Amino acid sequence: MNARHILILGLLAISVSIARAQLPHPALSTPISGPLDYTPQAFDVIHYDARLDLTAAPQKTMSGACTITIVWVKDPSSGPFYFHLRDLQITAAYYNAAMATPVVEGTPESATYHYRIDPPPTARAGDTARITIEYNGTMTDELGDGYWGGVSSSDSAVFAMGVGFYNNYVSSTEHWLPCYDHPSDKATFRGRFRVRKGFAVASNGLVTVTPESDSTTVYDWRTDIPCATYLLTFAAGRYVPLDIAGAPVPMVVYSRTRDTAATRKSFRLLPRMVDAFARRFGPYPFEKVGYVNTTLGAMEHQTMVSFNTSLSQSGDTVNSTGAHELSHQWFGDLVSPRDFRNAWLNESFAVFCETIWAEELKGHAGYLDAQEKARNRYIRTVAKSEGIMPLYDFPRAKPSSNYPETIYQKGGVVVGMLRYELGDSLFFASMRDYLHRFSYGVSTTDSLRAVLEQDAGRSLGWFFDQWVYQKGWPVLNLTSRSGPSAGGLNRVSVKLQQVQTVGPAVFTRLPVELGFVGAGGVTTYRMVTMMNGVEEATFDSIPPFTSITVNKGPSVRALLEAGAVAGVESGALHPDSAAVEFIVRPNPVRRENALSVEAHGASDCTGIDYAVYDSSGRKLAVGHSETCLFTIPVAGLASGAHVIRFTLKGLSYDVPAIITR
Repeated sequence: MNARHILILGLLAISVSIARAQLPHPALSTPISGPLDYTPQAFDVIHYDARLDLTAAPQKTMSGACTITIVWVKDPSSGPFYFHLRDLQITAAYYNAAMATPVVEGTPESATYHYRIDPPPTARAGDTARITIEYNGTMTDELGDGYWGGVSSSDSAVFAMGVGFYNNYVSSTEHWLPCYDHPSDKATFRGRFRVRKGFAVASNGLVTVTPESDSTTVYDWRTDIPCATYLLTFAAGRYVPLDIAGAPVPMVVYSRTRDTAATRKSFRLLPRMVDAFARRFGPYPFEKVGYVNTTLGAMEHQTMVSFNTSLSQSGDTVNSTGAHELSHQWFGDLVSPRDFRNAWLNESFAVFCETIWAEELKGHAGYLDAQEKARNRYIRTVAKSEGIMPLYDFPRAKPSSNYPETIYQKGGVVVGMLRYELGDSLFFASMRDYLHRFSYGVSTTDSLRAVLEQDAGRSLGWFFDQWVYQKGWPVLNLTSRSGPSAGGLNRVSVKLQQVQTVGPAVFTRLPVELGFVGAGGVTTYRMVTMMNGVEEATFDSIPPFTSITVNKGPSVRALLEAGAVAGVESGALHPDSAAVEFIVRPNPVRRENALSVEAHGASDCTGIDYAVYDSSGRKLAVGHSETCLFTIPVAGLASGAHVIRFTLKGLSYDVPAIITR
């Protein structure tokens, strides 16, 4: 067919009778993969060749045909060909030009709702087959107008988003394209989109534009690099392509005319983004860098990111969201998850890459600041709203979703901790190794771990067990004692205790960076690596200090929670001091107006002084006791992290106290 007739369908007035079956064909036992599992199939999809008539755009009405090229990698008798398609009507189907009958399996409510086409008896392993599906109707989204996954129409454009947040099937390309809609099977793609004159189409790969008539144009997009179906997309609207110079590959952003100035400003640093990630993770892996402004976004479709128009309109040149989506071209697109249990491999690394972009612009301090913001957002907000969950195979029922923010914020910090554990040289080299080994394919959490362990020459099972497969984070209590040592410096003893109630009872190899804040804010940092639930460490040669910080140092932002600890006063620190422990109850304080204190292990409690500090080290209250059992009034103190400093016989002891009203 020539270009003028490329999308004219229905030359034969043939309707296909589509059978419905609730159970698989009895002779064909291989089940279809679900979104949260992977089952090897008898076929491998090689290529999708789609022809879509979108002349109704921005309406969602369409007609189309898709030829799917497959190879039978196993005897076809072990399993049929499966494909997904939602809410669109099949008008004809062919297997190597012979008419075929698609059989519906399951109901639309099922996560694995799909069609089956049985191969002819002559089909053999190693054969190549072409299945053509002709179809039409109105494209839909995952749950109704305004939801993310599937096809939407707004702002005079119609566009596809590759995944859904709340559907049970996750990958949503089946809302516009007949395909084996599972990330485990990547294929090349050609999409020929017919639109009215004045409309442009953005999609995957590289494009050839052919005026078809005075009123229609065909945008012929093609990528010869394998792509997961959830990373395929199109956007048809009155777009202007903005070419951006400065990188070794073409870069283009599709924008509405009204937004071109702001969009150019927002993407001014795009060449530097590409270079920043290429230096760390390897060369940019595809034939172009592309973004298209849509009212829903952002989504990392391969070489054509759907990007929220409001972000482009902001003119924010830092464009952290743009960096997040760009990094997915390595983490998610070059190497895709084998199934969606492994979605953290995409989103955790993309948030980590946001912090890498901050490091590129602001140095290591910018990286640590971005890591801390992710840590704080996860612990203070996300975990409270979504519930506490692991990164791998997380729950999806509300308030979670297919893409809970946990796998973004928690995951970004966890990857930062992995970087600290391995060190920069090994971490980035191993990331490049991982991306190279699985390039243009798929991987799993175990795949990543295996590469890291081989490169590191040691087991990292402990890391993945406690940070990826299990939920929760360590919560620390810190007490300290301090006394003078030689040269006007201090000898400081610190006791750290894990008291978390969710997740592992003990997080091992936990990096806890302590900061001893002296005059003028000059801080001396020391690292404690917790191997057990309780760790004690003594530091010599600490300059005089007024407070102690936790997890604020120059090395790492660990995923841990601890109240800030005020400094301790000077005193003669000697081994006998370890026998005394100040026990404060209740802690946290909720409705009580006083704390009960016991100087446990003290033989003489005459002359106990105490002071209460807030998290900034400001002294709020002072008091005195002549007994080992006494109370401290707290009715007038605000909520938050506090430290009570007890002084007995010239020795000082700090105890954290949390007040919640």
